[in-house]
Amino acid sequence: MLFGAECWPTKRPHIQQMSATEMRMLRWMCGRTIKGRIRNEGICNKVGVAPIEEKLVQHRLR
Repeated sequence: MLFGAECWPTKRPHIQQMSATEMRMLRWMCGRTIKGRIRNEGICNKVGVAPIEEKLVQHRLR
């Protein structure tokens, strides 16, 4: 998803779409569903991942 992110301008809808997709993948990886009503922060802390905004900033600084 982040491949080529330095070439196109990232706008707020792009970031929201990527973070929603990332959360879907993390929930699937943990075996949880949306009906489980677990907050996104709880899933991220359990897996230990950073928000997508931080990943984009680090990727641009390379």
